[in-house]
Parts: sequence; structure tokens; C-alpha cells
Amino acid sequence: MTIIYSTNTGSTERYAKMLSEKLSCPMVSISKAGDTAKDEEVIFMSWVMSGTLQDYRKAKEMFGNIKAVCAVGMFSTEEKLSELREKNGISEELFFLQGAFDMKKLTGMYKMLMGMAMKMIKAKLKESADPKAKELSDRFEEGIDLVKEENLSKVIEYLS
Repeated sequence: MTIIYSTNTGSTERYAKMLSEKLSCPMVSISKAGDTAKDEEVIFMSWVMSGTLQDYRKAKEMFGNIKAVCAVGMFSTEEKLSELREKNGISEELFFLQGAFDMKKLTGMYKMLMGMAMKMIKAKLKESADPKAKELSDRFEEGIDLVKEENLSKVIEYLS
């Protein structure tokens, strides 16, 4: 079994490293995977942006035997997980892992998009006293790190 991952700001790579150590299996970035795991079981881990699991389609083309998929992001509910599965065509076992967010780690298009999202959230806050908007705004402004080894417990249980 090999862990293949795609990361933007490092959260997914941190999870891949933790899982690699727990399962005693290799991990490799999808950009360096090549034919590394072509014929063996793969755990694919990646980050979510706007409901899209980054590099999932690429992973499906590269690796024929994906055993589990781990999506890393900030917010998840069962409804969002169903949407993620449907939007991305994920047929494998799907897990959600809370990641980290730090505006300073973003670059280019991602920094611009998140900057626009922050402005929209702040505008919404001014219009109402929505506690979810306030929480979202605080998370974006202050940064947050929710990457924890215990978040992998369901993944490890499934793979054991």
C-alpha cells in the first residue's frame, strides 16, 4: 500500500506523513509518483477547494487501485461530504480530515480567491449577527490548525 498525496499549504502532507508512520507504508506526492504505485493499493489524500478534491481525477487515471480517499479541508458535514462525493465522482471509501488555514501560506490565485471570500464574509457579518459567518471570519483572519493525529482514527480503523 502507498499513500499518494496532493498538498497546497502542507496540511495534507502532514496527514500523509502521520498515516505513513502509523501504517508503515511509503508516501509520495502525486507530482513525483509516476508509476510508483501503478499496480498496488493506494490511499489518495488531497485538499479541497470550492468543493473540488484537487488532483482526484489525475489520481484515478494514474492509479487503478485506490482503496480510500481522504479529503482535507476546513469544514465538513455529512451533507458536504455527500456533495464532495457527488461533485467529484468519488466511488471509494471517503474520509474528511480537518486541515489548517493560514492566509500567509497561500499564493497566487488561491490567495486572491480567499481574499475575496474574506471580504464577502465580513460584508455578511455587517448585515447580520450570523454566528457562523463570525466563526468563519475569525478562522480566516487568525488562521487555524486542526491537523491532529487522532483525526486519522477512522481511516486507520478502515484500513486495518
